[in-house]
Amino acid sequence: MNPAKTILVVDDEQEVLDFLEKKLPEQGYNVLRAATAMEAIREARKNLPQLILMDIVLPDMEGAEAVRLLAEAPPTQDIPVIFLSGILSKDDMTDLELNVGGRLYKAVSKPFAFEDLLREIKKTIG
Repeated sequence: MNPAKTILVVDDEQEVLDFLEKKLPEQGYNVLRAATAMEAIREARKNLPQLILMDIVLPDMEGAEAVRLLAEAPPTQDIPVIFLSGILSKDDMTDLELNVGGRLYKAVSKPFAFEDLLREIKKTIG
């Protein structure tokens, strides 16, 4: 069996963190969590997760700015990101992408169906 892949979940909503921390391990993923952008940057640099699920609106800075900072540094520049957002339309969920620093990132609107998010995770990291 392959070692579990690690996903960093970044969200300032405790319910989202708790939900994903419970559901993702059931699918074989390890979970790290962060409630702020700066905490996410520290966790990503320290642990180099295989994927980051990044909320767009965070208390200390926008999630896109945190991703831009991570994309500028060699150890974290290639970590894939899926944005989670309560400000995007669920109707457009299947083809939402955000441009951050010239790179396109998948985005999933909140509230999301876990199955939809899991499908995106599997497409991204297996």
